[in-house]
Amino acid sequence: MTKRLVMFVLEGCPYCKKAEKALKAKGVKYEEIEVPPNKSDRTLLKQISGQDSVPVLLDVIGSKDQDDDIIEWLETQ
Repeated sequence: MTKRLVMFVLEGCPYCKKAEKALKAKGVKYEEIEVPPNKSDRTLLKQISGQDSVPVLLDVIGSKDQDDDIIEWLETQ
């Protein structure tokens, strides 16, 4: 079974770009969802991950909520 990965990002976010670059370098496929610029409008992201900051990578197991955490997770894949 293939894992379905979703990454929440914000346009222009350097941390998101760092995580995206690492995912692409590893050939990891994921769906990207852009969040609103105002943190107060990120209700869905907060409900799903407990975070209102990006990037957040969700998989069937849980979430990764920082660029370095996403890259660390990639190292174990």
